[in-house]
Amino acid sequence: MFVSAFFTRATTLLHVKQFSAYSPAAKAVEYNKVKFNNTMGEGSPYVGSGPEVDKAWHAISYDIGDQVITNEELDIIGMPKSHLRAVHPKTGVEGYRVGLEVFHQLHCINLLRQVTYKDYYTKLGNGNFAAGEEELQMHTDHCLEILRLNVQCNADVGVFTFYLLEDDPLPWPELDSWHQCRNFDKVREWALDNSVGNMERGDVSPN
Repeated sequence: MFVSAFFTRATTLLHVKQFSAYSPAAKAVEYNKVKFNNTMGEGSPYVGSGPEVDKAWHAISYDIGDQVITNEELDIIGMPKSHLRAVHPKTGVEGYRVGLEVFHQLHCINLLRQVTYKDYYTKLGNGNFAAGEEELQMHTDHCLEILRLNVQCNADVGVFTFYLLEDDPLPWPELDSWHQCRNFDKVREWALDNSVGNMERGDVSPN
């Protein structure tokens, strides 16, 4: 069992390195089979508005924070050496401040959720809703474009079937379908273990 697990991890890491953009979090990636639950959001802690929903979204996006990569890793991803530097608070390693794309994408989905409950979040007057309509629209358009690019980039080729309902001439898609997913909890755990803080909160000063 140990040998099987070892080779599975080695094969997964090789696959991620070969077919994904470079990431220090590659070693955290695990795959598992997940059946999506198409219940129109019923019972999901991420649907709706209010303090508890906001708390759930913060736990999977905003609260994660940023990470650090080395000078050598910056060369691999081809980014300028003029970008923001930071020191890892646990290891003392000095490098460049980075964020994982998944958490930016989740931030964008969260913004779109808030926009669908605009009256509630406008009254709060926090964050994206404090800068006015023009700024909010610009940020919303940015997030839509980020998510469009990501969906097309990953191009999920899984399939779903159709079914008919009585007295309805149009077919319905069966979206309770199986997907091969990266284990989000493992990636989130890696990100938290390697967090250097959240720039938006100002809890860690840039180096």
